[in-house]
Amino acid sequence: MSAKPPVFGPTDTIPADENATPLAVVALAVTVTREQLRTALAAGHAEMAGQPPLDDISVLDVRREIEGHLAAGAIVAVDDETPTVTERLTPEYAAQLDAAIGRAYTRPVAFPRIPQDPQYSQGTVTLKTLDQGDVTTAEPVWCRGHDDEIVGRLADITHYGAAVTADAVTTRDGRTCIMAAQITQAPHGRHPEKLPLMSIRVDVDTLATTEDARNISQALRVAAIRLDRATADLAHQRGEQR
Repeated sequence: MSAKPPVFGPTDTIPADENATPLAVVALAVTVTREQLRTALAAGHAEMAGQPPLDDISVLDVRREIEGHLAAGAIVAVDDETPTVTERLTPEYAAQLDAAIGRAYTRPVAFPRIPQDPQYSQGTVTLKTLDQGDVTTAEPVWCRGHDDEIVGRLADITHYGAAVTADAVTTRDGRTCIMAAQITQAPHGRHPEKLPLMSIRVDVDTLATTEDARNISQALRVAAIRLDRATADLAHQRGEQR
């Protein structure tokens, strides 16, 4: 079997129960063989009494017939199991199942986009958060500030240093940033960062002429020098000795 067969569909959203209010659309990606496709299409075509002839059915309608037959088989199987499963469920287990479904099939509430209003003091900054109200936290000397940020959760508070970049110029892509780095620290995240870290992105992906390749090579040397300086600054902010 091919590791990555081509993907087709879903062509339409198929209602599992037209008389019930749906909770979510579940998109499945299932690998199938030619024999399985043939069986599904033959069954769907038989339900239409063989009309119209297969040669007259459009590509999309072929896919609809196959997807519909596969989906119907799955839904019928679930419906057949539902009475037995429901009868055996304890209230406690049913509540656990509903909670798991709620986590998996409920979109997170969109947070309002409220501009941040930082209040700076000596070595600290007070920021608004959606979940903890006003929070006062240490403000590193290297942080560029929070004036252009949007209010988020406490865990989202991140300090950013000045960006360090390096560009390359090529005939195909023009001027392109090939390296970007900056000191960052998220002191209240899921894994609190007690010391600052360096966010680094290096990206070169192009077809280059000889001149372009030389320009990229020179830009990478410049990027290395600037990254070395930024790393030395990071070591200083972390209190490390080289």
